[in-house]
Amino acid sequence: MRTISAVVIGAMGLLTCDIGVGDAQETVTRDELIVADYKQGRTAFQQRCSACHTLIEGSADLNGPNLWNIFGSKAGTRGDFPSSDVLKEADFDWSPDRLHEWISNPEGFLPGNKMMLPESVPEEDRVPLISFTMLETGAADWPRPKVEEDLVMQDTNKPISERFPSFWNHLMTNTTRYRLEWGDEDYIFEAYFNANGSVGSNINSIKGFWRARDDNFFCYALYGLPIELNEYVECFPMAAMAIPRFAEELWQSSPAEGVTLHGGILAGRPD
Repeated sequence: MRTISAVVIGAMGLLTCDIGVGDAQETVTRDELIVADYKQGRTAFQQRCSACHTLIEGSADLNGPNLWNIFGSKAGTRGDFPSSDVLKEADFDWSPDRLHEWISNPEGFLPGNKMMLPESVPEEDRVPLISFTMLETGAADWPRPKVEEDLVMQDTNKPISERFPSFWNHLMTNTTRYRLEWGDEDYIFEAYFNANGSVGSNINSIKGFWRARDDNFFCYALYGLPIELNEYVECFPMAAMAIPRFAEELWQSSPAEGVTLHGGILAGRPD
């Protein structure tokens, strides 16, 4: 997660820029975009981008901006979303090729940007991801393929452990690590999500609970933090954590003015 703001954006054609982010050569062709696997692209977006981005016109910004009509737009100009200075100063418009460069090498594409993408998008998912995003943000000039029923319908009566088994096992058996940053201060603690709906911590005062919404969002609350920000609530798509990843910092959010929360997953947890 990271402002994943530019992970799923682009516009037709390649535009050169003045910041040295790649040679002016075509990477993604229109033919490739048209025949790309819609379902594969949708799954890649859900797993890697949906925690921070919405696609539909008029949808809210999350940790990253809403991406409607972002293809062809100048980098760092998404309404009121507070993009990083380095992205605002990058002199280029988003295109399929620029996006392909970004998700192929998140750290090297635009050094100093504040988006946190834990890893490069696998090569086989890049073109489907770009194609899906173009279709869903009004940029494609080809028809959306017919979506299979099993792609859009899920039995919400089934438990999360059956609907999202990878997410469930990842969150319920490992340690979630948080680092709160405000001013010059840092506060680090761990959280343990439990199958009974509770959340424990390595800090005795910190407690929490969680629930799954019908729209497949996972929401949780933490309270009792021994700092001025003593409670915290967050929701995210369960599909966004379907791919197990381990690092001290995988995403970030801003739960209060002047406060940045960094989150990560560590393997295992105390008995």
